[in-house]
Amino acid sequence: MSKTFKKLSVVKKTANFREAVKVVDVPLVPPTDDQILVKVVYAGVNATDINITAARYFTDGKLPFDIGLEALGLIEAIGKNVSNFKVGQPVVSFGVTPKAYSEYLYAKADELVPIPSIKPEFLSLFVCGLTATTGLDEAGRIKSGEKVLITASAGGTGHIAVQWAKQKGCYVIGMTSSTEKAKLLKELGTDRVINYKTENLDEVLTKEFPNGIDVIWETIGGKTYETLFNHLAPKGRLVIVGGITGYQTEGFLDIQIPNLNTKLLMGNKSLTGYILSGFNHLFPEYLTKLIGDVVNNKLKIVIDLGQNTTEGEFKGIDGVVRGVEHLHSGRNIGKVIIKIQDH
Repeated sequence: MSKTFKKLSVVKKTANFREAVKVVDVPLVPPTDDQILVKVVYAGVNATDINITAARYFTDGKLPFDIGLEALGLIEAIGKNVSNFKVGQPVVSFGVTPKAYSEYLYAKADELVPIPSIKPEFLSLFVCGLTATTGLDEAGRIKSGEKVLITASAGGTGHIAVQWAKQKGCYVIGMTSSTEKAKLLKELGTDRVINYKTENLDEVLTKEFPNGIDVIWETIGGKTYETLFNHLAPKGRLVIVGGITGYQTEGFLDIQIPNLNTKLLMGNKSLTGYILSGFNHLFPEYLTKLIGDVVNNKLKIVIDLGQNTTEGEFKGIDGVVRGVEHLHSGRNIGKVIIKIQDH
């Protein structure tokens, strides 16, 4: 066992991920009596990583602090008080304390979830899978026969949301930005794919969906948010999951809709904010379903390890910055994952 390991540390509060972080060496010591030491094999990239480096949430903002919301790896060692895990077991570390961008991490038992194998696809089921499924059910309240529009539908969360809505019997509209992503969405069963780079979103929705959209899953913000709100059906629900266009600016999620209260009132419409950490009581139920669906090939998980980028796969702690920048470039297809090290 090495005497030190590498991890990312946030040393500057900014949404510019490359400027925010540096690689540091940390002593590798045995876990305490109540701890579990995990060797990280894969780490998941999330759009909100740059909100964390900017100290918007999930941190008290005291520098330096750790970063990375989810890691998949193998248990390397356990403290003497740990009885429900064993060395060599594959687990996912997942919680509101960011620390996944690391070669090793220390966790309490309630921060780890056992998984069937070391397959990176399982990592997609945590932040992305749980957000998509609990968000559509609890905030979107989707029902069979409803029209559901998913923004960023070929992304890590979006491609799971598409499949979940289809499983519930919804008519699914997927927004995306390339023909390659559109092809994937059709393969996943999306009923109408809108390529907003080549089609006018407002014109398509006006012509093809004159009665509006029942549920809108909104992650983009800005002008897209305004356009989509104008096409919300009576009794419709617009779920605000994020606003990625504002993550790299100080504006963040501030968007103004004129006469908003009147429009909501007269149309019996709802705007609902959704963040995963408010629904942790549902995680066991939904994770059991999601893991089972992957094992039984009912849910297709698409992962992006950077294999199609100019510099190749995202590998090691040094590869995390590239992975985060790849996601925010909009070029990713599916869940962006970093191969931290071999297992």
